[in-house]
Amino acid sequence: MKPNPVYQMEKMTSSRSVKMAGIIFGMNLLLTAAALMMLYGMIREIQYTGEIPYQSLIRLYETIAGFEFGLVMFIVPALTAGAVSGERERRTLDLLLSTRMSCRDIIVGKLAASFRTILIVTLSGAPVLSLVFIYGGIRELDFIMLFLYYIMTGLFSGSLGLMMSSLFQKTSAATAVTYTTLMILNAGTSAVVYLIYQLSYMQAVNSADYTVIPSAGRWVYLLLLNPAVTFYCFLTGQTGSGREFGFLLARYGTEAAPLMNRWWTEIGAAIQILCTVAFIAVAARKINPLKGQILDRK
Repeated sequence: MKPNPVYQMEKMTSSRSVKMAGIIFGMNLLLTAAALMMLYGMIREIQYTGEIPYQSLIRLYETIAGFEFGLVMFIVPALTAGAVSGERERRTLDLLLSTRMSCRDIIVGKLAASFRTILIVTLSGAPVLSLVFIYGGIRELDFIMLFLYYIMTGLFSGSLGLMMSSLFQKTSAATAVTYTTLMILNAGTSAVVYLIYQLSYMQAVNSADYTVIPSAGRWVYLLLLNPAVTFYCFLTGQTGSGREFGFLLARYGTEAAPLMNRWWTEIGAAIQILCTVAFIAVAARKINPLKGQILDRK
């Protein structure tokens, strides 16, 4: 298969970039510092009690995994939000569009370059996460599934950055809107569900009817759009009984349908994949100078 020229160019550029090396170094420095602090606390507890605190080891895995998830979620858009708008600012986008590559090939090449970055960033943190194998508790399959989830999350946030980069002329604007969108998806949806629950709670208190149970109702399904909640469901399914996510839903006074509760991670992941495909399609259409006139070049 013929290699994508955009991907080849981005790969060559990123391999020489000091920024990429700085991101990998900074991320692993933070991961290592957090892991060593928690591991030191575990060793002190072992010396004091003479027992291995397996629960603390699970918390170490959850903390490092969650920390790396946040880094992947918010670092990748910084690399892709300027992918197209940067070409506009350098006035090289028209040169790309005048080649035999289709608009879709250009966007896919940019995303493939970010995918390579995701692989490097996530795999570089594997030695820190592998500390969990010192005492056991996590299977190798769980480890592999975690990194596959990181890749999916990185593609989701990266394609969002690409779409915003194609919609806005300036990199600063594209970056700001990308991070605002991610904050709305992660914090905004949780805030809306919590607010709905609080309003229901106030109505129940004011009605003086003790049979009324405060509930967020079907608004809880808004959390399916929240990558952080889906990751929490995925992670607790690995490290616990899986009931932890049910407790989260019960916190809002509601219980999702059994099918939704059982397949929440899979449904949330499917939504992220569909959104990734949609973001790529929008980005390709937006940079097409002939949209609405003829079909994109093959």
